[in-house]
Amino acid sequence: MSALVVEGVTGRAGTDQPVVVIGAGPAGLAAAEHLLDAGAQVVVVDGAPGVGGLSRSIELWGHRFDLGPHSFRSDSHPESVTRWLDLAGAVGGVERTRVRRSAVWRGRVVGFPPRPGQVLRTVGAGAAARAAGTRLAATLNRREPRTPVDAYQALVASHGRAVVEELLVPYTRKYLGAHPRDLSPAFADELQATRRGGERPVELLTPREGTGAVWDELARRLRARGARILLGTSVTGLSATDGRVTAVRVRDTSAEFSIAARAVVSSVPAPVLLRWLPGTTAPSVPSLRSRDTYLVHLLLDGDVGQDSHHVTAYDESLRVGRLTNTRVWRPAAFRDEPRTVLCAEFWSSGDDDLSARTDHELAQLAIAELPAFGVDRGVRVLDHDVLRLPRSVPVPTRGVEAARAQLDVQLDAFSNLARVGRHGRHDGDGQEDALLTGRSIDAHVLTA
Repeated sequence: MSALVVEGVTGRAGTDQPVVVIGAGPAGLAAAEHLLDAGAQVVVVDGAPGVGGLSRSIELWGHRFDLGPHSFRSDSHPESVTRWLDLAGAVGGVERTRVRRSAVWRGRVVGFPPRPGQVLRTVGAGAAARAAGTRLAATLNRREPRTPVDAYQALVASHGRAVVEELLVPYTRKYLGAHPRDLSPAFADELQATRRGGERPVELLTPREGTGAVWDELARRLRARGARILLGTSVTGLSATDGRVTAVRVRDTSAEFSIAARAVVSSVPAPVLLRWLPGTTAPSVPSLRSRDTYLVHLLLDGDVGQDSHHVTAYDESLRVGRLTNTRVWRPAAFRDEPRTVLCAEFWSSGDDDLSARTDHELAQLAIAELPAFGVDRGVRVLDHDVLRLPRSVPVPTRGVEAARAQLDVQLDAFSNLARVGRHGRHDGDGQEDALLTGRSIDAHVLTA
């Protein structure tokens, strides 16, 4: 195997060697920018044909569409918002829309959170009173706070047992394939978005050319500054000596080769890193699990009668988990478009009946459930496209912190290896988080 195949990728030994970033998603690209700011040479490697990871956009029916609802909120961290607006402004600007969410609950489409009248009509006076009572009890119990041991306890402490059993238990079973009792307390924070503060109205910021255009622009800027971005190039292993990663072994369409590395920044799951690194062993705890996402984009004739950014199905009887209306996210871009594109999301363990269905069968299932999401009956479906995203949703199982700690013991032994991003950290980080975590790499990747 050659130690130098790609011209300009590696230099002389030592500090002239590049830092190799594995993964060209938001966190990886942000990390590459941070490394360039620090004066390092950078090589970004990704097996996909384009940048952006789960935040890329795809071309369908003459437009670019995101992979589901990729929200960037106006109340995100100011540094992230500033950076985001700068990138989006260079590729056509953004559309700003006020958040509109709905939910399917007991066969009804209601606002989310539902208004009192909607609650009464949906569950009746008795159940509404019980929900209000358990929520009041939860509020009173906060005066004597207890540390929750799982997401169920944390959610009950915030919303009361009745609301959690009615809405959040079914949702987490569908989304993550687990009861909240089996999930980390941190998942309650993610679900409730408790990291956000302030009472100002929230806007969703959506690039006019799709979210992927932002990451295309960042990649363009990185290349202009001398970074090499090798797409369609899969990592096959890492070489290491004396507690340092020394090279990244990769394969593209024509050959296998090795890139000598000063340091490595990775956004791939930790168990994958362990398989690549010499001298490491499989963790004694169960691997950190992830779920698959199946996206069904549907092209419909005309307006569809559904005007929420997305509708989440809390009813377990529905297999679709969430329905996104792309027209609502980018009203100006689609103002003169006579057709509407909806995106139906399914979540799967990868070995269930959903995963066994063909693309056509998934599309037919999504179409059959459209009326339950408030889509007008009789709207004509003109075409569909199905995209499967394996291991796209990290599952924050109860005890995930201990599992990560066991992996960290081995990975932290490599002094010039850093991990960033949704999969590198195994959490639910969004794009705004990725812009921050990618730029928070410790100095050890350059000084170790």
